[in-house]
Amino acid sequence: MTESTTAEIIRFPVRAGSPEPGAVLSATTAPADPADARLTRALANLNEALAGQRQAMAAWKSALGDLRTVTRRLGGSLRGYHDSLGQLDNRVSALRDEAVKLEAWASASVAKQP
Repeated sequence: MTESTTAEIIRFPVRAGSPEPGAVLSATTAPADPADARLTRALANLNEALAGQRQAMAAWKSALGDLRTVTRRLGGSLRGYHDSLGQLDNRVSALRDEAVKLEAWASASVAKQP
């Protein structure tokens, strides 16, 4: 099978003093055209903003991890507190039952006295 040419690549004209296509501008490369200089500054600012955004996202994820840890501890503490309150409720109920028995015994004792 033979391959036929179906498209022709047309290269865009390159401005004088412009870097080669695909070349990355460094901070030391200064474009001659003011528009290119603005674009270079804008791209550098965008890169800085993206780096700042990455740092902010990393800090946010770390804060979420810390929050998860703290809420788990809080949940454990609340479960322990709930269990303690349940035990206290049982003890108070037992003491109330004993108090009612003592009151009935005291009333019966007073009623028997002449």
